Amino acid sequence: MTSAHRNSAHTVARYTGTALMLIGATMFVPLVVLLFRPQEAPLAPCIIFPAVTTMLAGYLICFFLAKDGRALTLSRAEAAGTTLLIWVLAIIAYAVPLVCSGTLDASQAIFESTSGLTTTGLSVVDVASCPMMLLLHRSMMHYVGGVGLILMLACIVSDSHGLKLYSAEGHTERLLARTSSSARMVLVLYTAIIAVGTVAYIVAGMPAFDAVNISISAVSTGGFAVRPDSMASYDSPAIEAITVALMVAGATNFLLNFMLLRGKFRTFLRHAETPMFLAIAAGTSVMIAGLLYASGQAGSLLDAARAGVFQAVSVMTSTGLQTVPSFGALAPGILYILMLLMVIGGEAGSTSGGIKVYRLVVCVKSLIWALRDKFGHRRRVYSNKINRFGASIECTPEEIASVRTFVGVYLLLLIACGFIFSLFGASLGDALFESASCLGNTGIGVGFIQAGSPDAVLIVASIAMLFGRLEIFPLIFGLKWMLKSIGEEARHVAHR
Repeated sequence: MTSAHRNSAHTVARYTGTALMLIGATMFVPLVVLLFRPQEAPLAPCIIFPAVTTMLAGYLICFFLAKDGRALTLSRAEAAGTTLLIWVLAIIAYAVPLVCSGTLDASQAIFESTSGLTTTGLSVVDVASCPMMLLLHRSMMHYVGGVGLILMLACIVSDSHGLKLYSAEGHTERLLARTSSSARMVLVLYTAIIAVGTVAYIVAGMPAFDAVNISISAVSTGGFAVRPDSMASYDSPAIEAITVALMVAGATNFLLNFMLLRGKFRTFLRHAETPMFLAIAAGTSVMIAGLLYASGQAGSLLDAARAGVFQAVSVMTSTGLQTVPSFGALAPGILYILMLLMVIGGEAGSTSGGIKVYRLVVCVKSLIWALRDKFGHRRRVYSNKINRFGASIECTPEEIASVRTFVGVYLLLLIACGFIFSLFGASLGDALFESASCLGNTGIGVGFIQAGSPDAVLIVASIAMLFGRLEIFPLIFGLKWMLKSIGEEARHVAHR
């Protein structure tokens, strides 16, 4: 093994070990349930032992393997590999309590923790019989995964590698000059919105435990609910309105949220994603409401409008909370609209999934520019600009090509995942719908993916969710780096 590779391995070990200690620490949070549910004390070891083991493993990795890791340099591939490694280890760590408690088997637990950390929200847990401690454990997956494992790590580790890891997880927002300062500001803003949402829910009549979990789920755009019928259980327009506001906040670029707090409303409204996001949400809300009323699935126009707005926002923000009894029972036209919303997703730099509204803006504008250049006045010089955070910036051919490549690969993965699901008996429509839900980290389904699904289906769905959360290319680069590192280590051992 080369000296450079060994040196970078120390830095990878330092980040991985620190991340494991952080992950283990967050796993203790559900124990707070014992303060008002002491009867769940027998479950405490299922949380404590995995949390302690995870923290201990992280400490040992830092102590024995992270020699001089602070001074060394990571390439982008190594940063992607480190990010992927941390995510995989977090998924395993959070799955262990679900297995130890006897709630799920190994493959189901991996699926559940992947869904939770990627803020997808597909679940194989029977929430009606699930203890409160494990319900909060699931919500903590959303909290940690929504803001990002690497972002939380960047809050406590500040060095030259932070930006590469930060970017490899899909973060583009820089609220402040330093990566660590930006990460802390995002974490504070994220937590504050959750806290405000919790208080608002309690004022609206929601039980306190439910309020905490649903607020985390809405802001992280996750979708885990604490009741079998999700938000329909509360049947409250006020609670639904609060949820819509929280979902929109979670699906809005954190930098834009920061600008709103500073009173920069004009900058917020002029940003390229804002009008597109609002137009799509409003337009699809009207369409879904109309189809619900026309198909007789809503008792009145008011009920149709209420359900239409909630479900359009919930799906576009990739949250997946629902007020309708079953997505599988909806009219085909509604499912078609919802699938398109899952593919589009929320804004870049938010907790939502999908291809992101910004990429859609670039694709639409690049198409308009191409038609203008083809049919417009040939002697006239045009500029290709997009408004980003209040500034009109030239959109380069390289950026357009990058966006088109991402969208193309995303759609190929959608088709491939759908094909695999069809091999296990899903119809064409169900296969594509469930694939869009997994890859878009949305978490709504028509019943194909469930607790009784074959392990292969759960594994493929988990991989698709991870691809969606890490935005495809970091995961590919990370896998490539990991395989290369394993090969180099094998050759080093063979030549000894």
